Amino acid sequence: MHKMLVWPFRSLFWKLFLWFWLTMVSMMVALVVAVAITFDPADFLSERRALFRELEVASRQVERMAAGWSTSLSIRQLPGSYYYLFAPDGEPVGQPVVPAEVQFAYRKTHDRREPVITFRSGVVAVGPRKIWIDRTPFDLYLTKEMPRLVHWRVKKVFVQQWHLVIIALGVSFLLSIMLARYLVVPIRQLQGTSRRLAQGDLAARVAQVVRERRDELGEFGRDFNHMAEQLESLINDKERLLRDVSHELRSPLTRLQLSLALARRKSPDAESEHGRIEREIERLDQMIGEIIRFSRIQNGVTDLAWEPVPLHALIEGIVDDADFEAQAQDKSVVTTELLDIEINGIKDWLGSAIENMVRNAIRFTPQDSRVEVALKKHKRYAIVTVRDFGPGIPEGALDSLFEPFFRVDDTRGKENDGFGLGTSIAMGAVKNHGGTITARNVHPGLEVTICLPLNHKVVA
Repeated sequence: MHKMLVWPFRSLFWKLFLWFWLTMVSMMVALVVAVAITFDPADFLSERRALFRELEVASRQVERMAAGWSTSLSIRQLPGSYYYLFAPDGEPVGQPVVPAEVQFAYRKTHDRREPVITFRSGVVAVGPRKIWIDRTPFDLYLTKEMPRLVHWRVKKVFVQQWHLVIIALGVSFLLSIMLARYLVVPIRQLQGTSRRLAQGDLAARVAQVVRERRDELGEFGRDFNHMAEQLESLINDKERLLRDVSHELRSPLTRLQLSLALARRKSPDAESEHGRIEREIERLDQMIGEIIRFSRIQNGVTDLAWEPVPLHALIEGIVDDADFEAQAQDKSVVTTELLDIEINGIKDWLGSAIENMVRNAIRFTPQDSRVEVALKKHKRYAIVTVRDFGPGIPEGALDSLFEPFFRVDDTRGKENDGFGLGTSIAMGAVKNHGGTITARNVHPGLEVTICLPLNHKVVA
C-alpha cells in the first residue's frame, strides 16, 4: 500500500485500477438491475410475501372506510402503489379508466379465492383480495409499475444486504489492485532499468521476475536485456579501441620526437620544417593524452583520493589563470557570484571540468567581451555557470554538445581548433560526482551549467 501511495495519480497504475474497478462495479450494478427487470416477482418468495402483505393492509384500510364510503368515491392512492376495486359485475369502482394490464389481470384471476401475482408489460398486479361492503363482495387489486419495482428491489438490496454490497466492493477493489499491479509493476521495473542504462550504467538489466513471465512483458524484458548486452559490448569495444590505440600511438610518437632531434642536428638549415613537424607531434601527443584522460574519467579510473574540495577557491584560481591568458586576446574572465561552498570530490577532475568550460567560453566569446563565471547554491546542490557572449550553437545540437569529438565549426567560428573532447571530459568528471551538466543558448552567447550535489556519497 505504501508503494501505491507514492505513485503519481496520473500514473498507469491508477488508470488501470480505476478502469478495472469501475468496470467491475458497473457489471455488478448492471447485474442487479438486470435481475430486477427480467425476473418475475412471483419467483421471489420474499417479494411475494411483501406484496401480499401490502395488499392485505390496503384491504383492511378499505374495510374500515366502508361504513361511510359509497361506490362513487375514488380510492386514495399510496406512493408507488396503485389500487383498483372491481364490483361483482366486473366494473371498476371510482376509476374512469383502468389500464389494460389491470383488466388482463382481473379477467385471468377474478375467480381465484386467494391472491396471485401476474406480470405483463412492465406492470405487476396482485389480487384479487375479497372485500365485503354492505354484504357485497368486491375484488381489490394492487399494482406496481416496473420502474418503481426495480427501484424498490435495488433499494432493498442496499438496505437489507449492505454488508454483502461492501464485501463485493472490497473484493472488486482488491482484485483491481492486484490486476493493476500485475501489469504496472513490470513496466515500472523496465522503466527503472532503462533510466539506469540511459545514465550510463551499462550493467543494468531487467529483473529475473520480469524475464520469466510468459506474456508480452516477459518477451519485452528479454529483448531489452539482449539490447542492453549488445549496447554494453559495443560501447566497451569502442572505449577499449580508443584506449588501446592511444597507448599504441605513444611509442611511435616518442620515436618521432627522437628522430626529429637527430634531424635537427644533421640538417640545421631546415628549422622551419622541423618546427612544423614538432608542433604537429605535440598536437598529436596532446590529443592522445586527452583521449587517455577521457577514457580514464569515463571509467572512473584514478589514483587520486576523494577529499573535501573548496569550490570557491578552485574556481577563483581557474578564473585568475584564464583571465591572464584572455587579456592577450582583448577578452576577460570574471566571477559574478562566488559563494563559499565545499563538496567531497576529486579536485583534479572538478578543476578539469570547470577549466574546459571556461577555456571553451574564452575561445568563442568575441573581443572586448568577457566570460562570466558564477558559483551559487540551490537547495542541496552547488551550481556552477559559465557564460560567453559568442554566437551560441543551434538548438538541435545542444543535446550532442557533450558527445566525444562533437564540433560545430560552421556556427561557433573558425577558432574551434580543439579536439572535441573537452566537453566530454567535463561531462564524465561531473557524472562521477553524481552531478549533471547542461548547456543553453542565452542570446547572445552560450551558458553551461554544472550541478553538483553537496553530499555525494562515493560508491566503492
